[in-house]
Amino acid sequence: MNATLSNLAAGLLSATEEGEAASNPIIPEWNEVIWGSSAFFILLIVMWKLALPPIRRAMEARTERIQGDLDGAANARSEAEELRTQYDARLAEANTEAARIIEEARASAETVRQERLAAIEPEIAERRAQAEADIEAARERAMAEVRADITSIAVGAAEQVVRASIDEAAHAQLIDDYIARVGN
Repeated sequence: MNATLSNLAAGLLSATEEGEAASNPIIPEWNEVIWGSSAFFILLIVMWKLALPPIRRAMEARTERIQGDLDGAANARSEAEELRTQYDARLAEANTEAARIIEEARASAETVRQERLAAIEPEIAERRAQAEADIEAARERAMAEVRADITSIAVGAAEQVVRASIDEAAHAQLIDDYIARVGN
């Protein structure tokens, strides 16, 4: 880079030494402007004729591909919405069917329960009557046992009272009377 600067500086010094006027670095010479403009327009025409048509075709193809993708996405979205609508309808139908089946099962279970209660009702009534009869018989037995116990206690107490106040002859007479009465 230093070499380039030194060459440039040397070139400027040599131009000024020969007595020529130094060229202005900002404003170019007319022959450079003409040659540069000619090259620019030739290059522009060549690019316009050779490069621009393929670029336009590529851009149009890209535009068509993007439009096709957008159309395909719109179609896919509408199909997805239609499928979702169908799915929602089927789901609602399935929920309705499930609710109907559950209701039928409840009604059937209630019917079976009523039938079983009706079938077991006579058996329950029979067992209740049997239990009441058993309770009555047990009560009668208990009353009989209580009467027997009271009778034996009364006889024992009477025996104690009679022994104390009756002599042996009266006692023997009492036994004979009792045996005679039982024999009749």
